[in-house]
Amino acid sequence: MIDFLFGEFYNYFLCGMTLLAVVVFIILQFITPAYGMTFNNRWGQSIRSNWGWVLMEAPVFLLMTSFYVHALLRSQPFSMAEFPWVTTAIFVLFQLHYLQRSFIFPSLMRGTSKMPLSIIFSGIFFNMFNAYMQGGWLFFISPDQYTLSWFYSPQFIIGTVLFFAGMVINMHSDRIIRKLRADKWDNNYYLPKGFLFDKVNSANFFGELLEWFGFAVLSWSPAGLVFFLWSFANIVPRSKAVYEQYIQFFGEEFKQLKRWKIFPYIY
Repeated sequence: MIDFLFGEFYNYFLCGMTLLAVVVFIILQFITPAYGMTFNNRWGQSIRSNWGWVLMEAPVFLLMTSFYVHALLRSQPFSMAEFPWVTTAIFVLFQLHYLQRSFIFPSLMRGTSKMPLSIIFSGIFFNMFNAYMQGGWLFFISPDQYTLSWFYSPQFIIGTVLFFAGMVINMHSDRIIRKLRADKWDNNYYLPKGFLFDKVNSANFFGELLEWFGFAVLSWSPAGLVFFLWSFANIVPRSKAVYEQYIQFFGEEFKQLKRWKIFPYIY
């Protein structure tokens, strides 16, 4: 079974996910998922957004952990010199994001917004597929690629810098948005200002895209690239929907700021 999952089938799966990302990007130009600022009751039964984020994001964290543990046990015994230091480092970087997104981010949310179960389940499926892509590449297909010299490679150094820059931008932008609300019961929306919000409306999304672009570079893997393409396919249309929602909420006040949607001076 392992040989099947991480053999030729894996390559076909990556190709299929790439094509599906293109389809999703096109569809999201016309359909806006109903969560956050764009929430409505037409997408079926909903639950609190903080619980939705936990249910949606935790599977990838747990599955990646199980892949990592399985790979370590399968490789036993080994000496410290044979320990997979590089794949462990890449794994830790990936898990840092999902530790924050699955458990810390939801616990800090303010307001009582809701998320449809349809959105949550679609997120669960994607995250399980993504764990298969990233975990499969790191621990079953190409672990021998990542020797200790990888730590000194241009792609790892540049990618890691981009990854942490994106993480800082994403988390700080989320904090700015969160602090606009007075308390956990405040469901109003406010206009974020300062930091990168002076240039782009979705500074948090810009940070997340930069983060996953950095991950694709530092891992230098087709799996990382496919994940970045999926992030782009979801986040860029989302930034457009949020931009239009801000126009509805704040009108001329918002238009006068002349912000870009997500990429400074580009889009």
